[in-house]
Amino acid sequence: MRAWFVIPATFVAAAITLVVGIEPAWAGDGYGQNNYSSAQASGGQLTVQAGETHWTPPAGSSWATAGGSDPPPGKVNPNQPYGCTYMAGGASATASIGVGGAQPGQWVFPVCAGPGVIDPMPPIWVTGAQPASAVVQVNPVVVAEQAVKQLALASPTIEMAPPSGSPQLVGVATWMWVNPGAWQTLSASASAGPVTTTATATPTKVVWDMGDGQSVTCDGPGTPYSPSAPNATTNCSYTWGQAGTYHVTATLYWSVTWTAIGAPGGGNLGLQAGPAAQVSVTVTESQAINTPTGGGN
Repeated sequence: MRAWFVIPATFVAAAITLVVGIEPAWAGDGYGQNNYSSAQASGGQLTVQAGETHWTPPAGSSWATAGGSDPPPGKVNPNQPYGCTYMAGGASATASIGVGGAQPGQWVFPVCAGPGVIDPMPPIWVTGAQPASAVVQVNPVVVAEQAVKQLALASPTIEMAPPSGSPQLVGVATWMWVNPGAWQTLSASASAGPVTTTATATPTKVVWDMGDGQSVTCDGPGTPYSPSAPNATTNCSYTWGQAGTYHVTATLYWSVTWTAIGAPGGGNLGLQAGPAAQVSVTVTESQAINTPTGGGN
């Protein structure tokens, strides 16, 4: 169990006095710390995480060894903490406690586990640490939205039978479909800091606005018409009820999901509409006049 603490200045001073004479846990490591009462270190890296400044000790130092999650191998030293993290106290700690060694430097407070834990752990005066660098806190959902913007959701190509450039007939079904090449799964990735997300879009339906106030939803690209298959059927067609010129719009909708590397997250972003395609269609009405044949009245 880790020992968490709040350190008033008087408490810190008392803690330092209390441990004078105790065998040092990290004595003689070459980084300046000689005992708990005047522990000093040099080097390492300061890093800002979630508004707090932490110290990473130099690799190979006993301070770094004490940061391991498990106790060191061999015989257990009852005075040896482990699992330590190091929070920098900054200027406020120096103002409260005083200067602990060569400057520039600052007090660092260990938070440790293991048999050698003292509550609170005595602070360490650290000099020569690299300046603090902020750790970017990246929201993976925001990165996923950037990946979605990279998806090449192209507008479909509208196909009809009879062709859109030829007159359609009132009361006669018009076949509709989009180019099959648009009906394929797409993916794109985006990165920010340590996070990379991948968005995957799968086509699910085409919504046709027929220009007369009606719409048709087709769960698929539609069946291309072939004159060589006169008995074929389609699940995507429309029959106009009156003549006129109509602007027909087709919009392909995609089901978008996302995954993340470097941060927890992933899921479904719902349906995303791609850019629409539009054609003008002229609908005419064909009428037949029956005339009597033969000579009777």
